[in-house]
Amino acid sequence: MNKIKNIITTVQNYRYHDMHKNKALTILSEVEKTKGKLADSIKQQCDKYAIEKLGDIKYAPWLYVYSIIRGEFKEGWIPDNYYGKVVLPKCNGISGTPAQIKNITSKLFNSHLFPDLVCYSSGIFSIPLENRVLATDEIADYLFDGRDSVIFKVNSSNQGRGIFFYTKDNFSIADVMKKGSGIFQKIIKQHAVFDELFPKPGATMRLTTVLKPDGTTCLKAAYLRLGVGTDEYVRSATNIRVAIDIETGALSDKGFTTEWNEINEHPNTKKAFKGVILPNFAQARESVEELHSRYPYVQSIGWDVTINTDNNVEIMEWNAIHNSITFTEAVQGPSFTDLPWCDKSFLSL
Repeated sequence: MNKIKNIITTVQNYRYHDMHKNKALTILSEVEKTKGKLADSIKQQCDKYAIEKLGDIKYAPWLYVYSIIRGEFKEGWIPDNYYGKVVLPKCNGISGTPAQIKNITSKLFNSHLFPDLVCYSSGIFSIPLENRVLATDEIADYLFDGRDSVIFKVNSSNQGRGIFFYTKDNFSIADVMKKGSGIFQKIIKQHAVFDELFPKPGATMRLTTVLKPDGTTCLKAAYLRLGVGTDEYVRSATNIRVAIDIETGALSDKGFTTEWNEINEHPNTKKAFKGVILPNFAQARESVEELHSRYPYVQSIGWDVTINTDNNVEIMEWNAIHNSITFTEAVQGPSFTDLPWCDKSFLSL
């Protein structure tokens, strides 16, 4: 039986790293069309670092991507497949699983910063933080009290999948039950700064916090995700990404498409990224650092955060399963050099 399990694990790991290799090399090929070929000398640095520091050449492809974006190799970078297969299993492990159970988030963190309205689980509709179960005839009235529409996110939903919008007219308890357990959230009216960049809901600050060995939490990386084209909300397949200065909340002068093409302004609104300071970023940073301290069972968390029209912080989701660091490592990193993660010896700690 153990032999069969080992074979299955080996096959799964091969497919995982092969998928990352193909993805990284595809990005590299695209970026090289505009930036030129990555120098062999830099590739050699990446290969050496992957083998000697991280333990395997399979971690080199993402280092190629990071290097061509930055124009040089930087010691301390963490490839996304190394992060997923080495760092997170050791730092977060099974304790990251609750992030997939969206209808327990408010209760877990005991926080009103999440826009959660009603939890649904196995036929039961309840109000987070109040421990009150809603009667069938109360549900719609509660959800649509003072609001025209709500969003429903199924547990384990991600990357724009498993998300549904309801109005009072099309709301159906039977329909919700078919979709499975999840959370109803209010639709956030985002701050005017986000509307100027792209006037549709869902502008998201992706903030990555870590729990350090001394027990303190801190923000390590941040970027803004914006919708594009006809998207009604931000989609992973078609978004615009712009790095955020974690000290000031200022946007980088340049953003990136999902094809990793560099742009200086949003393609639809023509709003330049240069000079944009995100509202209340300091409070957003403080909020996620404080919330992470309430869950000291994982060392890395990704938070989806926005600021509403009242300048208040709203936290839409958290991710402790695989909060990808690819983009921020490429454009801001290395972000984790003060942690023991970026060395193969980390496994023996």
